Amino acid sequence: MKKAVSCILSTALAAGLLSGCHGGAPAPTTSGGNDAGKDAASQPYIITLAHATAEETSAQAFALAFQEYVEEASDGLITVNLYPNGQLGADREILEAIQNNEVTMTVTANAVQANFVTDAFILDIPFTFADLQAMRYTLSDPTFLTQMQASYDAANLRLLGYTDANFRVLSCNKAIHSPADLKGMSVRTMENEYHLAAWKAMGANPTPLAFTELYTALQQGTVEGQENPIELIVSQKFYEQQDYVVLTNHLGQVAPWVMSKTFYDSLPSDLQTIIDKGFTAGQQAAFDYVDNHSEAQRQTVVDSGTEIITLSANELAEFATCTQNVNEMIKNTVSAAIYDAFMVSCDSYTK
Repeated sequence: MKKAVSCILSTALAAGLLSGCHGGAPAPTTSGGNDAGKDAASQPYIITLAHATAEETSAQAFALAFQEYVEEASDGLITVNLYPNGQLGADREILEAIQNNEVTMTVTANAVQANFVTDAFILDIPFTFADLQAMRYTLSDPTFLTQMQASYDAANLRLLGYTDANFRVLSCNKAIHSPADLKGMSVRTMENEYHLAAWKAMGANPTPLAFTELYTALQQGTVEGQENPIELIVSQKFYEQQDYVVLTNHLGQVAPWVMSKTFYDSLPSDLQTIIDKGFTAGQQAAFDYVDNHSEAQRQTVVDSGTEIITLSANELAEFATCTQNVNEMIKNTVSAAIYDAFMVSCDSYTK
């Protein structure tokens, strides 16, 4: 895969050189955060925006809106090339390429980025958000966002901000209403110690497995269930192999958008502003996509014959109580400033 990624990037770089464009690393005449060298940047900058999700998702809705805004607002000075569907590799490969300024921009699940930015584990505390608006409130909170950007800077990543794909939920072949119902059930999770700890605390047998192998694993019974947002359950057709979708809403499907810090810092300030406003345009498009497609996605699940189970407040509280130890684990992992900013924001949200 790395060889394939290298070939694609080499081709893209060659094209940039032939056209006189700035690729992932702009010309040294351009300095970041000010207007020095602005006139020297007479050729377009190229943003390579790659992500591993399908095109019928909120991630691609963001990418298209970001592309449109940035190219138009910069009068063609910035060109945004989109590579969805994992064309440039899996999430981790793309993130490593961004750190090396070989790819410019991406989005992944938060749990993937936490392997690069320890403070990102704060968003793995289960059962934190009461609803979607509460989640969006905290993820847009200026104090929390500024703290997180500082943590990302240390990993040579510029955190532009967050979108979401609603909440992660459980799908399986057994009706689940309590932790006792989960006892011993093999549930596919990401390879994230806090996800594993949470599902183990809820009684399941968490089983890390590559996302690309998940449909076959459900089909063959290698795992009995899995947890993902409904958007992915539909786009990947996991519902075809499952009898129930249980609205556990245990974690937000948080989507951090990151850019090469080297690239961002090299831009003159006016182009940085365009990037920031482009993020806002993309964020709104992603939110609109989630809000406008959620019901249709649920209907797709129901029409397939898979039952959706909505848990009561008391049932959700029982699951949440089981996972209190994970909160403490993460509190001891992330910085105190991040933990405090996050909790203050969560506590200050009112409908």
